Amino acid sequence: MPRRTLSAAIESKTKQIYSLLREQIFQGVYAAGVKLPSTRDLANEFGVSRALIVDVFEQLIAEGYLEGRQGSGSYVVDLGGSKRQFPSRLQEIDSSGDGTAADPPARFQGIDFRPSFPALEHIPFKKWKETAIAAYANTHSGEFGYDDDPAGHWQLRTNICRLLLHTKGIRCLPSQVIITAGATQAIAVLSRLLLKPGDAGVIEDPSATFIQHIFASTGADMIPVPVDEHGLRVDDMPTHRHPKCVFVTPSHQFPLGSILSIGRRIQLIDYARQSGCYIIEDDYDSEFRYTGMPVHALRELDSERIVYVGTFSKNLFPALRIGYMVVPHELLTPLLRLKKLTDMHCPILPQITLARFIAERRLEHHIARMKRIYSKRRKCLIAGLSDIFGSRAEISGDAAGLHLVAEMAGSIFDSQVVAQLEELHIKVYPAEKYTIAKGRYEDRLIMGFGNVDEINILKGIKAIASVLTR
Repeated sequence: MPRRTLSAAIESKTKQIYSLLREQIFQGVYAAGVKLPSTRDLANEFGVSRALIVDVFEQLIAEGYLEGRQGSGSYVVDLGGSKRQFPSRLQEIDSSGDGTAADPPARFQGIDFRPSFPALEHIPFKKWKETAIAAYANTHSGEFGYDDDPAGHWQLRTNICRLLLHTKGIRCLPSQVIITAGATQAIAVLSRLLLKPGDAGVIEDPSATFIQHIFASTGADMIPVPVDEHGLRVDDMPTHRHPKCVFVTPSHQFPLGSILSIGRRIQLIDYARQSGCYIIEDDYDSEFRYTGMPVHALRELDSERIVYVGTFSKNLFPALRIGYMVVPHELLTPLLRLKKLTDMHCPILPQITLARFIAERRLEHHIARMKRIYSKRRKCLIAGLSDIFGSRAEISGDAAGLHLVAEMAGSIFDSQVVAQLEELHIKVYPAEKYTIAKGRYEDRLIMGFGNVDEINILKGIKAIASVLTR
């Protein structure tokens, strides 16, 4: 019998032979009820020890592919009476050298003006690592089990309350804070609680695309209300239907950057009280404010009609996936029940680390440092747009956050322009991408500067100018 040759793959000969025999069973080469060659014959065929083949047979028997019959041999088990469809090179798919089945999707390599995105190269990895080591070393073993409280780690919730009072003027109790997997989960859980198919809800137009998708997934009728330089146009709120919730970004409207005026804040709260709806306040990046005093939260004016949603994705890093919501007492029990059904609780160890990071004022120092860096990048972007486009470029929405709006008179940022810029390794974000009612902002770009340094900001602006002049 000719000897079969094994590949020079990194995996063991045992694994290769096991995978080959399993594939042949799936493909019907060895049909149900067929007796396999003896271990001695297969050992000679593969040029390996008989003990190795015995190990392979025992594994196939344990997994139910073969049936060993005393004194008779090993037979293929009936796996359902028909050939199974299985990859022809099963052994290569099962185990590659680095333990992965495929390469991860490629990240964009170039200058990315993604809005509301932090500087990844300035993430405080060293301090975060030091904090994590100290936090884990001082954590009781009981913390490593399931958390009976779906609201999250108590110390983190306590520290968030202190942080909010100091920075946003929000007074709340730790019992009102629910930790979530980023602001995304907070909004998703709220939408599931407050909306059902056929209900009405209100959303700012424009707004973040993923937020639109979250609300749309509930089956509710989402009514877009436009914004202007003073924020949500409350006079345009629906009067023919009573919405169950209103989604707003009052401290730094996304993406246009306006601040909801105090008059409209009072008007919006009156509307919520009269209609019985809840306001979801998404405060995603207002801690980075460059002119004037910090803007206080809308929730400061009414703690029982407003759910305040915050995140650490912008002031630390997105991969942390920790957000939170400050919840009115009336919604606490149903939200906690829904949160528990969703995921039991968020991962505890990052919460313990973050709690300590806040308590040691490391977050405060990091925000102060990043505010200086972002301020320089913001000024560079504004100056570059002014130098290259002159009065043709009108800047707005830059008082806070990690992006601004560049309105280019006479230009249209359509898919063709976006594609031409991507060919130059420049990624831009037209304002129309975020709109529900189309056609109002075709001449505007939402330009993020958080994760783009000064050199690349200027390169990107020049590339935009070159494409617009073609």
